Amino acid sequence: MAKPLCQRSLIRILFDSWHSSYQSITTIFAAPNPTYTVLLIFLINGLAVRVEVLLPQYTSLALHWPLSTVNLALTLQSLVSAFVLLALPTLRERYLEPHMSTASIDLLIIRICLLAGTFGMIGLGFSAPAAFLVVALCIYTCKAGLYDSLTAYGTLTLPPLEKVSELYVRIGLITEIAALVGAPLWSTFFSLVLQRGGLPLGLPFWVSASLYATGVGCAVALKRWLVFAGDP
Repeated sequence: MAKPLCQRSLIRILFDSWHSSYQSITTIFAAPNPTYTVLLIFLINGLAVRVEVLLPQYTSLALHWPLSTVNLALTLQSLVSAFVLLALPTLRERYLEPHMSTASIDLLIIRICLLAGTFGMIGLGFSAPAAFLVVALCIYTCKAGLYDSLTAYGTLTLPPLEKVSELYVRIGLITEIAALVGAPLWSTFFSLVLQRGGLPLGLPFWVSASLYATGVGCAVALKRWLVFAGDP
């Protein structure tokens, strides 16, 4: 009797998990503001960031570098990202927290990160000379704090009837969907650019920049909501 009971319990748990995941997918954006806008920025960032799959091939073609040199240059991303993530807590504690609320600080970081993504991608689209590309890559990588600050902001401003656990599930689903769709989408787009011949080689990066610019617009909407809620 114990074994069939355990099997039924396991089946029930799996069914409940599947049903919960299905409901989360079908209602992924069914949330009031500002949660809806936060989720939209996650989707925009998730799609825009996948253009990075093109960086090795694009840099090699644009600068005529071998892939070994390109990969060495792209390690700069990790260094800049680590520096930003290590510096952010100190900047928050010493210079921002004495003057601003936690939600306002997170929103400020979100806006700066989206602007960095926008201008960095615009610069990467030009690609030459090599020093310009490196600077553009560093600017773009300065958006490293976006995900954490956006998650924190979404949690702090969650409407009363919304659950934190549901927010995290939605964020995870959006991130995975954007990853599944974004990488092949950008690869196909870049292949079309190469086949056409007359299109700028950096066009995918400019399209990505337009996505980040849309995210900046969403962040402005979040700022208006925050002011309306009584937090300057």
